[in-house]
Amino acid sequence: LHLSLRRQRQMCIRDRDERRSMNAEVLLQNSVQAFLMHEADLLDRGLFGEWVDLFDENGVYWVPSSPSQEDMRGQVSIILEDKELLKLRAVRLAHPNAHASIPRPSTVHLVANISVTLEGEDVIARSNLIMTIFRNDKENQLSGRVTHKLRRVLNGFRIQLKREDMIQAGGTFSAITVPL
Repeated sequence: LHLSLRRQRQMCIRDRDERRSMNAEVLLQNSVQAFLMHEADLLDRGLFGEWVDLFDENGVYWVPSSPSQEDMRGQVSIILEDKELLKLRAVRLAHPNAHASIPRPSTVHLVANISVTLEGEDVIARSNLIMTIFRNDKENQLSGRVTHKLRRVLNGFRIQLKREDMIQAGGTFSAITVPL
């Protein structure tokens, strides 16, 4: 009888720990999803300065020239910008005479198939992106797979690395005038 009660108690503790672990995974998934939706909303509303604020001080925004590209510094990339360059881009896009903003493009970012994993202290979010851009009576789409390396902070996350592997990479596409 004593062993049976001990075994039941161990099973209850194990079940409780498994529920806590599952709850933590669900909470992390929901938090990351909300963060990615917030990021997309900032981009769609043209709030590029606030978007840049989502990046860690050493954060990097990278669009490689091919999905197999491993080296961001030793090969040509479509976009490779640290936070300081992102700040300059945001200021440039906010200027009323910026070529990329006359007329201001309308965008819709569709973020889907979000998966979240932990790598040590880092949160890795993988998603698919379809961005539709409408400007000068023309509609274009850019699509790809996105990897965010996130650092947890008090009220959410900061982007350490945002890598966008475009399916159009290596092909012909219109100039990218706004962040993906």
